[in-house]
Formats: sequence, C-alpha cells, structure tokens
Amino acid sequence: MPVSTIRPAVNLVVYVSDALRADHLGCYGARFLKTRTIDELAAGGVRFDQAISAAAWTAPSMTSMVTGLYAHRHGYLHWDVELDPSLETIFGAFGRSGYEVGTFVFDRNYLFKDLPEANVAGTSETLDGAIAWLRGHRDRPFLLFFHNWATHMPYDIRHSERGDWLAAKEEVISGIQGDSASALEATREAYRQAVERQSEVLVASLLEELDALGLRESTAVAFLSDHGESWGERFEDKRDVQGVYHMHGATLHDEVVQIPLILSSPGRLDSQVVYSQVRSVDLAPTLLELAGIPAGELDGESLLSLVDAGEEGDRPAILAGTDRGALTQLAVRLPPWKLIVDIETGEETVYRLDVDPRERSPRSSAEVPAEIRDLLYRELESVERRELTREEEAVVTKRLADLGYL
Repeated sequence: MPVSTIRPAVNLVVYVSDALRADHLGCYGARFLKTRTIDELAAGGVRFDQAISAAAWTAPSMTSMVTGLYAHRHGYLHWDVELDPSLETIFGAFGRSGYEVGTFVFDRNYLFKDLPEANVAGTSETLDGAIAWLRGHRDRPFLLFFHNWATHMPYDIRHSERGDWLAAKEEVISGIQGDSASALEATREAYRQAVERQSEVLVASLLEELDALGLRESTAVAFLSDHGESWGERFEDKRDVQGVYHMHGATLHDEVVQIPLILSSPGRLDSQVVYSQVRSVDLAPTLLELAGIPAGELDGESLLSLVDAGEEGDRPAILAGTDRGALTQLAVRLPPWKLIVDIETGEETVYRLDVDPRERSPRSSAEVPAEIRDLLYRELESVERRELTREEEAVVTKRLADLGYL
C-alpha cells in the first residue's frame, strides 16, 4: 500500500518504557520472559529490528525523540538547560493541528518541565491519570505521551517514594561495586520482573482501556524505549560504577543505545518486521505523517517509506555521549561499523558489529570506510562547544545526584 493512500490516524499513543533493552522482549528474541502483550503488539504491527537511540540517557534522548533532531543539534544535554524556543516539538505541532495533547511523566520536575505545549497532566507511576485523561478526551483527536520508569533502575519502585527508591538504588550500586554474582543476578531478576510488569500490567491495561473506549481501531500506538541498560560489565574495576550514569549514560555501546521500536496502527500498517537500521529521531516525522501533519526540516525521516514503499538500506545513526551536561562523545553507527570520537582528545574507537556484536575488540581506525568517517566529522563541525560555568556545573551535578546518576 503506497504511503499516500494511508488514512491519517485519528489518535496517537506513544508509550516509552525507560531503560528497556530490546533483548529483554520476546519479540526481539528474549527467552524466559513473559512479554506476551508487547509481543502481540509487535506481531500485529511493525517491529523495527535495529532501532538506535540518539543518546545514552533520558534528557537528550527524549528531546531527540520529540523534536526529530540529534542531541548535538537541539543541545538539551541536562535537565536545566533552556531548550531553544524556536525548535518545533511534536506537542506543538499536534496542538496547533487541533489535537488534544496530554503527557504523563515520572517526575514533573524533570521531563518536559519547560515545555508547556507538552501539557504534562500527571504522573506515569500509575496508569490512573492517563486512563482518566483518555476517558475525558475520547471525543476529540488526541496525542497521549506516556513515559514510564518501571524499567529504570532500581526497577519497579516509585520515584515518588524517595526513601525506598534511594535505598534500593544504593543497594544495586553496592552489589555491582562489590562484584557480587548473587547481587548482580538479583538486580537482573528485578529488571526481568519489571519488564514483565511493564508488558503484562501497564501496557496491557492501557490497550484494554483503548479497546473498552472503542478507540483501538482509530489509534496508532508507538512503543519504544529512550535507551537501554547495562550492569557495570564495561568496567574492569567495578568500584568505578558510582551511579545510574555508569549503567546508562557513560558509554555508547549497543546494550545502551539499541532500543525496541514497535508501531501498531490497525487498518493502516500491515504486520511486518523491518530489519534495516532506523533511529529514534525517526519517530517524530513518522507520527506527523500518520496524522497527516507536515514536518519541517528534521534529522529524522518518516518510517513509513520503509514500511510501505519498500525503501531499503540502513539509515546512519548519530549518537551523542555526555557528562555533567557537556557533550563528550559523538558516534556514527552504520552497520557493520560504529565509529566513536572523544570530542576533547580526538581519540577514535572503532567496532565492526557483524564479527564483534558485543563490542569487545576495537578495530584499527584505518579500517573505517571513508564515507563513515566523513559523515561523523561533518557532524562534529556543527557541534557548538560551550563550557559550563562552575555554578551551572554545580546545578547539573546536584540534579543528577538527586536522580541517582552520580
């Protein structure tokens, strides 16, 4: 079915499961996990087998998701930076097109706090607010954006319960620092249980509500993550794992930047698997096209050309690494190659993913195809480097510490 014949979706739901690794879902090959609801969503829609996030932690990656821009372009690299008000978001585009927009987040003091067009309507720690919002807006086209932290370390503990959350976080970090096999397995098991709950309780309940309201057939659903997760395996000395940042944020390895991405739109998108590499920056233009809303000039491209027009070939993904609000790494992932550059030193790290999928054996920089190096260094030329003041760095550090990242 050509893209031009797709009926605009009346409603859209974006469900983001924070820190969810693709390899922990059955539809991506996981074993011994019960994720039937998400697996069925994938089976009835489009599953993108190789989706890559624009950054390794929430603030820059989520901003890339809703703007369609790479992190080094939008510049939202920590929670207290001011996003350029001229930048378009899906929230503003949908709102101006007559859509009701509602967003539910883990903490109003962080995600989308300075984006009034996002209409942050409540917490995502339960489904209650989102379901009430759906019931109240069922008669008009809507965009519901739901970002849940159940799969974010320390896993399935409400962020609002600060004492329990911080204690559990410290227990996880201590177990990793102690290089305890039993503590690591307990952490992984907690993660598996959180993934199962995300699928079989939260996602299942939301889809059931859409069915009960008679909205499922007129609603496109996008399910994805903002980044993946690791458990200190990249650190030889486990004592170097000081916080959440060292589980996601500090590196650009695939366990942290490869994410699940599923699109479901009954009657609009046929069931299929797309094996070409795509990017999280492709989400915004895809949602806009599904709704029939024109998109501006973005880094991302609509995924519908892959789904319906038979476009082939991997899309190059640009990845940003940050530290305390500063851009520290930039990388390009274009299978089978990944090239990472340290912005301060210029040091390059190269992996060939087809023969080294776990990224254990760096290759010689001389092996990287010229077009990949040229692409990355063209992006580096556009990077605006700005040093944070001592006061700004102190604010960033405190905010990251409050979230357990440091």
